[in-house]
Amino acid sequence: MSCGPILLAAVAGFALELYVLIEVGARVGAVQTVSLVFLTAIVGTALVRGQGLVALQRLQAGRAERAEVLEGPLLVVAALLLLLPGFITDAMGALLLVPPLRRRVARRLFERHGHGPRGGDGTIIVVRR
Repeated sequence: MSCGPILLAAVAGFALELYVLIEVGARVGAVQTVSLVFLTAIVGTALVRGQGLVALQRLQAGRAERAEVLEGPLLVVAALLLLLPGFITDAMGALLLVPPLRRRVARRLFERHGHGPRGGDGTIIVVRR
């Protein structure tokens, strides 16, 4: 498989993100736009930290459902999206902070890889030290 489509999608995404930043900057001003980008990164990081701690506590307590195991990595993806400068990535990261949406994405990922209703028994083994 070539990386052509992935590279093309990444370049298109960056171009769209840059276009949105320029448009917002033209409407509200450069300083306000940069301030908004920093504010969303700070607030998003704080929200990710709080939700990450809750997910970690559930996993350590052995109360995690099978799809919830993927919530930790999805929170990392949300944090990365929120830290990237831009409003589109911020919106995508913010959507991953909504627990029902994040669980739906986790379940879809679990099912896609044969661990959900379509295959596997859904058992998760948590090993503690």
